[in-house]
Amino acid sequence: MRRHSYAFYDDIVVYGPAVQICRKNAQAAARRVLELIEDGVKAGAFRAVNGHFAAQVLGVAIDTVRSGALMERIGPTAGDAFCELGDLLLDGLRAA
Repeated sequence: MRRHSYAFYDDIVVYGPAVQICRKNAQAAARRVLELIEDGVKAGAFRAVNGHFAAQVLGVAIDTVRSGALMERIGPTAGDAFCELGDLLLDGLRAA
């Protein structure tokens, strides 16, 4: 994703079928993250958190990155933003 330009994202945001695909992918990612969080909590690797909330926050963040709204404010590439998001999520979940 680091290779995609801002123009690429601008094109995606205005092309209906691409928006729908991105939305489905974000929902699938949120579901998968919920599964991973629940598994991590059960295994003791993650602290007990509301996995549904964390997954929904991730979904919103993915949509914000995808739409370009976040990059307009802070400037990273989508790839950079997703790496940072992963770090924030994992660091926030990690058991002490």
